[in-house]
Amino acid sequence: MRLPSSPDGEGKSPRSGRRVSAEGALLLIAAIGCVAAFARPRPAPPSRTARYGRWIGRALGWFALPTIVALALLGRLGALSTLPAEFAAARALLPAMAPRDVVTGALAGTAIGLVAAGWRARRGGRPIGRPGALMPRRRAELPWGAAVAIVAGVAEEPFFRLLLPLLVVLAGGDAVAGTVLSALIFAGLHRYQGWRGTIATGAFGLVMAAMYLISGALWLVVLLHVLIDLNGLVLWPALSPDPGRYDQKSER
Repeated sequence: MRLPSSPDGEGKSPRSGRRVSAEGALLLIAAIGCVAAFARPRPAPPSRTARYGRWIGRALGWFALPTIVALALLGRLGALSTLPAEFAAARALLPAMAPRDVVTGALAGTAIGLVAAGWRARRGGRPIGRPGALMPRRRAELPWGAAVAIVAGVAEEPFFRLLLPLLVVLAGGDAVAGTVLSALIFAGLHRYQGWRGTIATGAFGLVMAAMYLISGALWLVVLLHVLIDLNGLVLWPALSPDPGRYDQKSER
């Protein structure tokens, strides 16, 4: 069932002249509501295992599922594999690069970054910002850290790099505004990391958006997100002399 819309399915914004979809506007409001629901403070869980399980369930329930449902309602599930035409204007602002070169460079750069991070962790260095309570404290928690890293990439990238910017465009905005708004919201969800971590996360969101727009490959930014989170939630605590010292009370 499709959401109600205007008689011809869409209208024009009187100020911008852009096409405005009633479905897009309603789904944008719903998507913002999903972010608010995910960010809502909750009582501390009874155990570390419960904390991990709850975060994974929330990420899937408030980010992954809404992305699939919203794209299905719009008849745009194909956007998961093909860059939406609505993003063409934002793509034109970025350097022209062959998708293969973007993929190769991104994966190589990430690999180098992981090696450097592992070296710093082994020497007792600190991550950027303040890691949250999902940072594993013991080796037994490393599989949970890996699970969180995978779910974060799979759930967050399609939501913040594809769905939110697309809904902003359909609601009468443009892809650039949608991309920046998504990065700001994404950074705000990580404010528990302190100002350094929040800024770094916002920059990360913009870089991932640029990678997505240039390559047209959503799978690439999902993979990069997973690898970077595996660094923070598996590699770093596995190599750090005392990973527990980074733990914070706030969930990621």
